[in-house]
Amino acid sequence: MIAVIFRGSAEKEYKIWKDFQSLPIISVAPIRRPKLDESGKDYSFAQERELMMEKMRTVLRIAATSQHSDLCMGAFGVGPGFRNPVGQVASMWRHILFSEAEFQGVFSNIVFAIESPGGVSPKSGSTDFEVFSREFSPANIVKTSWRTSSNPSPSGG
Repeated sequence: MIAVIFRGSAEKEYKIWKDFQSLPIISVAPIRRPKLDESGKDYSFAQERELMMEKMRTVLRIAATSQHSDLCMGAFGVGPGFRNPVGQVASMWRHILFSEAEFQGVFSNIVFAIESPGGVSPKSGSTDFEVFSREFSPANIVKTSWRTSSNPSPSGG
């Protein structure tokens, strides 16, 4: 599927472009309204969680096969329509993208377009945007080690 983009952004007053641009779209439906545990923050059934992860992998496999190195991902099942647990969804994306060898180094840029409504989730106390921002914080992605007295800095200090 391809969308045709023909207008600029709000900053450019939505002016119509001389040359239209095409944008490939990959559409895979996430799980709708899975059974959640009592906290509402996790899947009750491992099968639903694994099916959701397999759908995520499918999106990435299609993008990789089509040689798309830059991706703009939607919320993929979070929010009131599909009701997947936002913390789990963000965590699964991070795991797949940074821990599974199949996808390491395949993509140059991935942006998650997550709506940040004025209200917060009653279950997490955070907006979906805040949950994704925390999950993809560099501190959660880049492995670091702390220097201790048994591991002094190279300068001796």
